[in-house]
Amino acid sequence: MSRLTVLNCEVRAYLKKLPLVGAVVLNWNRPEDTRLCVESLKASSYPMLKIVVVDNGSDVVQYKRLTQILTDVEIIRSEVNLGFGKGNNIGIRHVLQQGAAYVLLVNNDAVVDPQMVGMLVNAMESDPLIGAAGPIIYYLSEPEKVWFAGYRFRGNLYVLRRGLHLKPPLKSIEYVDFISGCGMLLRKETIEQVGEFSPEYFMYYEDLDLCVRIRKAGWKIACVTGAKMWHAVSASVGGIESPIKQYYQVRSSLIFYRRHTNGFVFFVNICLRIIHAVYSSIRYLLTKGLNSDLVKYYLRGIKEGVKN
Repeated sequence: MSRLTVLNCEVRAYLKKLPLVGAVVLNWNRPEDTRLCVESLKASSYPMLKIVVVDNGSDVVQYKRLTQILTDVEIIRSEVNLGFGKGNNIGIRHVLQQGAAYVLLVNNDAVVDPQMVGMLVNAMESDPLIGAAGPIIYYLSEPEKVWFAGYRFRGNLYVLRRGLHLKPPLKSIEYVDFISGCGMLLRKETIEQVGEFSPEYFMYYEDLDLCVRIRKAGWKIACVTGAKMWHAVSASVGGIESPIKQYYQVRSSLIFYRRHTNGFVFFVNICLRIIHAVYSSIRYLLTKGLNSDLVKYYLRGIKEGVKN
């Protein structure tokens, strides 16, 4: 047996030991963003990675463009926009059926570091009680500026949150209460126990809801501080200050508080949410001026959130 044959056998044996990761990228009318995201995943140093794109009800022209530029990636089509959670659930179920041990969720307006997937997998393999893990997420427009690095909460007061202390020395794994669905690695067994994203949320808070359920079930949540990705924040809804973003955020927050808090704690969470909203609105008014659409969508979100 030649040295090359022996080496090939060793490589195959090594790959068989690595758990399969199914990466799910949700697309809605942004094929070019999705292409860049998929290309960054293809450049990953982790070899056992299967990429699936879920098209979430894009219009016909944008969907056709997506199929033209991603000819070598599996695309699953939903004829209607199901929202973030239900759209990702399609991909989650699909990759689990394909034998994935882990499910990686990546926003289509993000790109990942080549080492990210391997770092997340290694962290979760090192501790079988980690049910979900995420990287440190940076702004795509400011690659050295941190957008998100995991949150810890004060009990069930979810508005009172604090991010990781990011000054050295950092631990390679920091245990937190919440990681963003923008970049999240989920263990198969965790999904089987706690379920997928809740269908009550169309957009926002579904990842927090999932993290709360994961923690309540006894799993750990980790931020892997050496893992990196970069995010063009809220690109699909028109940016950070988009009225439609504010509508879904307030609507989903009220649904979340009703599901996970009650009594006095529910009342305190709602009061803190309103105080935060008033502060944000005044700051926006002073710096950007009055935006009638922002007010209209915000009030609509309150109405529908209370109704739900």
